[in-house]
Amino acid sequence: MRAARGGGLGRAPTIIRAVFVLYDVLLYLAAIAVLPYVIVAGMLRGKYLVNFPERMGFYKTAPAAHDLWIHAVSVGEALAARPVADVILRERPATTIVVTTTTITGQVQARRLFPTATVTYFPFDFSASVKRFLRHHRPRVFATMETEIWPNATRLSRTAGVRLLLANGRISDRSFPRYRYLRTFVAPVLRRYDRILAREATDRERFIAIGAPAEIVETSGNVKFDYVPDERPLEIAPRLLSLVAGRKVLVLGSTMQGEDESMIGELERFIAGKNAFVVIAPRKPERFEIVAAMLAAAKVRFVRRSDWNDRPAGVLLLDTFGELAKVYRFATAAFVGGSLVPTGGHNPIEPAAVGVPVCFGPHMSNFREIASVFLRDGGAVEAKSAAEVFDFASRMFDSEAAQRDMSERARKTVEQNRGAAARTAARILELLS
Repeated sequence: MRAARGGGLGRAPTIIRAVFVLYDVLLYLAAIAVLPYVIVAGMLRGKYLVNFPERMGFYKTAPAAHDLWIHAVSVGEALAARPVADVILRERPATTIVVTTTTITGQVQARRLFPTATVTYFPFDFSASVKRFLRHHRPRVFATMETEIWPNATRLSRTAGVRLLLANGRISDRSFPRYRYLRTFVAPVLRRYDRILAREATDRERFIAIGAPAEIVETSGNVKFDYVPDERPLEIAPRLLSLVAGRKVLVLGSTMQGEDESMIGELERFIAGKNAFVVIAPRKPERFEIVAAMLAAAKVRFVRRSDWNDRPAGVLLLDTFGELAKVYRFATAAFVGGSLVPTGGHNPIEPAAVGVPVCFGPHMSNFREIASVFLRDGGAVEAKSAAEVFDFASRMFDSEAAQRDMSERARKTVEQNRGAAARTAARILELLS
């Protein structure tokens, strides 16, 4: 069946080939249209120009063949890929891996999580860029985390003989109608995969509805539950403990625009009323200066991680990459951001896995299954406003019994839902055999 599917794709109807040509043309036209913005933004913020050569498929390193290409678009996907890679390397220690990300923050995380792998940026989906990537890194198997469906990367990898797997696949409520509308174009791309591993039954049904062959789509669970906390010491731990000075800690993690604004106004009252210490970790680096300015305007005494001083303070602004997961270990309670505003939410597993009582807002569409499991099992609480976030933290601060109960429920929810990483690794190993 697999060989027939791959062979049939080589004789795809003329209309499908034409659609791919049109896609390439539109991609180049879009690139030309946004080029002025990219240049200006790159010069002002250094956000795009630094990785442009690698994204175009030009590398300073020597070409080398790799067994496995893992694509993890950003921080969350890189964290999810780590336990999968760990299983593969245990079973097949000689496996060579190239890891790609799209975002700068993902790149930083991937270099930390995969120290023995080749880490670079995912190529732009121009045919020429993808071909250069494939010639340089020569992967045998391509495993993309989540639903990163790039037509040229998929098509050209298949043409080059690369086996394809989509891991931890999900199709959100918002994107499903768009995929159905584009089914004529999406279906030929999905048919090039050897395996599609969906998080839950709803995702499996949606993949099939937009054109994936039913026999290649299976439900494997959510790899993100297999997250393993980093046990290495936090570099700033001694200074952080000195700054905390015995107070209970609330961590506001991965906050987004609209959340900082609504919560900073409440901070001074909460800190004074509960003798609390608060860590704020904005999700996006462009928010660091904005949040610092808001804290200063609110006359909240705070310290920036990037400009540490030993003055007493009630707030730490965590304006660095890669430390939030370790900072959660010091928390009495945590809020996971991107969820009081409609941006899809962020992953509550990092604090829960280390036994921190956690709450999040109602907008968790990107983590629909994870959020529902936590709420069902009592491993987290939904807060509908900034005031409810601080109410939740107050309950955890005021009652050691309540805090211990929530801590145990959070940890147990993570432990009872592990296993997807091993199932995903097994499928990848089959393709490598």
